Amino acid sequence: MKYYIYITAILFVFTISSCGPNIVYEQEHDLGKSWTYDESAEFAFKIFDPNQEYDVLLTVVHNPNFSHQNFYSNITTTFPTGEVFTDPLSIELANKMGSWLSSCNSKVCTLRLLLRDDVKFKDVGEYKISFDQDTREAQLEGIESLRLSLIEIEK
Repeated sequence: MKYYIYITAILFVFTISSCGPNIVYEQEHDLGKSWTYDESAEFAFKIFDPNQEYDVLLTVVHNPNFSHQNFYSNITTTFPTGEVFTDPLSIELANKMGSWLSSCNSKVCTLRLLLRDDVKFKDVGEYKISFDQDTREAQLEGIESLRLSLIEIEK
């Protein structure tokens, strides 16, 4: 009887752990203590199936003493065809009352943003996505890293 309980518990753990999201790409770009105009956070990944859908997540790690409610970034996407598109993005870190939208401890705050959901990449090949800070400050203090994740959606 004792072995039956152990086997059931082990099977339960394996079942739960296999149900997580299928992250097909994840990379972090460390920005240090400040993010300058000339530093891009660049990410490159390959798409093999143009029919597969993905969620694209951006994780921003910032200092809990960051002095702004938001910051601006330009997102540049380079397609396998060579086409390039740049879009501005305001990344909101706090609500209008000044409370962080991120999860914070005494050293860092972490905010996960869904950039795109259920997106299909129409061309097979390598995609590049880069983030450039676009604020009034030549050195943006307190944004420590950006992480891009590509999560495959189950069909």
